[in-house]
Amino acid sequence: MTSAAMTLAEGNPDFRTDATLVISGSAERDYILRTTLDSLSVWKTKYTDTISPFQGKLKETTKDAAFVDGEIWVYGVNATSFSDVISAVQIGMLYYKVTAEDLISNVYIKNLNAERENEMEAKALIQANKNLYQLVCETLDKVAEHLGVKQKIHLFVYSSNLNHKIPQRDLHYALKKGGASSVQTDPKTYPFVSGSNCGKFKATIKSNLHLATLNSNTW
Repeated sequence: MTSAAMTLAEGNPDFRTDATLVISGSAERDYILRTTLDSLSVWKTKYTDTISPFQGKLKETTKDAAFVDGEIWVYGVNATSFSDVISAVQIGMLYYKVTAEDLISNVYIKNLNAERENEMEAKALIQANKNLYQLVCETLDKVAEHLGVKQKIHLFVYSSNLNHKIPQRDLHYALKKGGASSVQTDPKTYPFVSGSNCGKFKATIKSNLHLATLNSNTW
């Protein structure tokens, strides 16, 4: 595995996604690129303004970004948007001086859920989350293809097997439908602190680690 990784759908920096765990082990990361759906202004209001912001200027777009505890965060990144994800990867490549393969070969997500989840009935929420994870896989595959990444993408997902918002069986189905050739689950469980989307609440959750393998070298 490479020494770099990327995360999607981050929230509170105090509870940032652990991008070092792998199935039945761990890996050192020299560089971690973190992305969040929140805009920079919203994120600062929720969490902290003790950061070093900058504008990630690319040929076709500009994204707000910041150094937070020595790591690059890119803001306004929808995990299902090809243009958002590719812009984030390119900013990481530019400032970390690494390749696209370095960053996108190991991607992490923790407790990703559909927007307006509190407005949905249980069955509808599960389906919305299945669609979301499928789209994330498809987006990563398209980004990898565009950037010429030929090696496999390891998508690590933190989600309890008993998660009522998307149980293990539904999660694995969605990941495979999105293009994963295989999905496996670490036999261990990991306790993590997760924050609410509003930034006001937190809870310790026992989570499982799932690994979906996308075969980007088989186009």
